[in-house]
Amino acid sequence: MSNVTLQSLKTFINQRLAVAVDEISALLETTITNYEEEINRQRKMLEDERSEFLISKAAMQQAVRFRVIIDHDIRKITFQTGIPSSVEDLIKVLKQAFSITTDIGLQYKDADFDDFFTLTTTTDLKDKDTLKVVHVPPGIVITTVPQERNPDTSDVSSADVPLSVDSQDTVIPSPPATERQSLWPAIFPIPSFSYNTEMALRQGNEKYLKDGTLLTSPCVKSDILERLAEAMFSYTAYPNDPQRAAVAQSLIEKHPCLREPGSHNGCYGWQQSLKYKCGNYRNKLKAHGNPEVLINTLKHKQDGDRKPAKNIKKPRKSEVNYLPPHPAGETEDSLENMRLELIAANKTKGNGLMINDMMSRTYSCRRREVVGQSMQVAEFKERWPALFDPLQVNKLIK
Repeated sequence: MSNVTLQSLKTFINQRLAVAVDEISALLETTITNYEEEINRQRKMLEDERSEFLISKAAMQQAVRFRVIIDHDIRKITFQTGIPSSVEDLIKVLKQAFSITTDIGLQYKDADFDDFFTLTTTTDLKDKDTLKVVHVPPGIVITTVPQERNPDTSDVSSADVPLSVDSQDTVIPSPPATERQSLWPAIFPIPSFSYNTEMALRQGNEKYLKDGTLLTSPCVKSDILERLAEAMFSYTAYPNDPQRAAVAQSLIEKHPCLREPGSHNGCYGWQQSLKYKCGNYRNKLKAHGNPEVLINTLKHKQDGDRKPAKNIKKPRKSEVNYLPPHPAGETEDSLENMRLELIAANKTKGNGLMINDMMSRTYSCRRREVVGQSMQVAEFKERWPALFDPLQVNKLIK
């Protein structure tokens, strides 16, 4: 090969290498620019969230004043350290400040409607708002049904659809302590965790506000998931995807140090962890004989439905106490004897109070027959004639 040919080959190779270097340099520069823009965008979002958190925290810690209506008296109270974090804490402070010994509920005056509404969360309150104390008679509990904003249309069972409420309290007879007393809340209240976890979260939130450091502790996460699963079960045994997402969102809003850097919404991993934790929690309750979970085990299903995900029995729209356990001290035999006494009492007049009490105590027995046995109406009426009495129908409607 002549020297001219070798020289031409070297020149060609040098030219191609130079072009390749230029292309690689341009691609690298574009990639670095994109990364810098993404980092700046993430940093700006982090700074905005931190600013919002600081503003919200400062607002909560500022002194606030409330006008409080107690029967025919009008009082004033000042909270120097801000609004209490929960309605229960606010009620405790008011009972202590005004020497109230009876059970109470609270209403607040809504500026948009110029009327009183039941207070379900202290985030609805602001400085100089008006509160109204509502006395709760013994044996009666005020049950509030907040607005559900994100029903799930993809799950096997729709999300709980709220009952409409007005400015008056909805008063119902107090159910046993084992029964649920409200539907899924519009804003899920994050419960308190163990002392060690609360300390770790407080330090983690402080570090997050300083330099954006996130808290990644397996022990803390395990305790949080366990407590959240327990709190979610107090509303429903089978939370759906939007409900789990709402819990995860409330968690990172209250404790921003728990955000997930690689998640599109900062909490997708928490949603998935809650899904499996709730399943494990149901397995624990199944071992203890919880009826709401036990009815969906394979041996309690019919022959054609013996598959884990088939014909799952869980609350429908607006159902709260879907399948509660029997009252303390009661068994299948004792409730069956009470049912027979109910039939006899229903045949005579003047037994209204006794019938009401026995109907309340046998509620769990009726629910098991409705959910587990799917009786015909005629057979059910024969077993529970008092349930079809107009007085009992009116109580159910109320």
